[in-house]
Amino acid sequence: MNRIIIGVLAFLAIAIGWFILNPEDTFDYVVHIDQEVEQLENELAELDTQVAAGTLTPAQATAAKVQIIARLDAINNSAVESEKIQLTPEQRTQLANGLLRLKDALVKYQATLNVVEDTAVEAEVKAQLNPGHRGGGRHLNLVVADTIDAVEETVQDSIQDYEADAELDAQVDEVVAEIEAQETINAEAEEAAEEGTSTTSEDTAVENTSTTSEETMGEEDASISDVEASYEAEVEVSS
Repeated sequence: MNRIIIGVLAFLAIAIGWFILNPEDTFDYVVHIDQEVEQLENELAELDTQVAAGTLTPAQATAAKVQIIARLDAINNSAVESEKIQLTPEQRTQLANGLLRLKDALVKYQATLNVVEDTAVEAEVKAQLNPGHRGGGRHLNLVVADTIDAVEETVQDSIQDYEADAELDAQVDEVVAEIEAQETINAEAEEAAEEGTSTTSEDTAVENTSTTSEETMGEEDASISDVEASYEAEVEVSS
């Protein structure tokens, strides 16, 4: 009997150890990230071909932006869930490789993402996303960069000896800085245009007011002259 009990306990210990070392749910999360990154790479390659050929339409760009944001959401969500369960060494490596591929994609397809952003109909993008979605109205390159930051936090928490590629990170930072600088320029230009429109409206109002005043004064002067002429005529007749 004791041998049976010992055998059962040993079996349970082995089973528990196997589940700890091979957490199925976590494995699914990491695999999901890998699959989504692969799909993202394929879609960006196809978009790159369309951009080079000049065949990307607004409708296609709109659908592409929505799809890319959906994939980035899936990657980010899976990364967050993977933090809840301890990863195996193989899963840590796979997760780190997924992060590296995301960074490579942002650097490699920066120009293509710019074209997609400029060609997509933003109102339709917002309509297809959930209300208040962080991707609505944001530049696509910056949405990718946000996901990279989120996944990197997960990787840093999961891999104690993780070392980022400094050169690649500098390229990613350069992409982000370039987009943010352009957005600042665009915002300043829009603000200047709005101020110009406002100034023009004010100038027009002042001109109209001035013209009206001058016309009124002219009419009053004409009326006075008419009265004076009439009075002089009456004096002459009386004389």
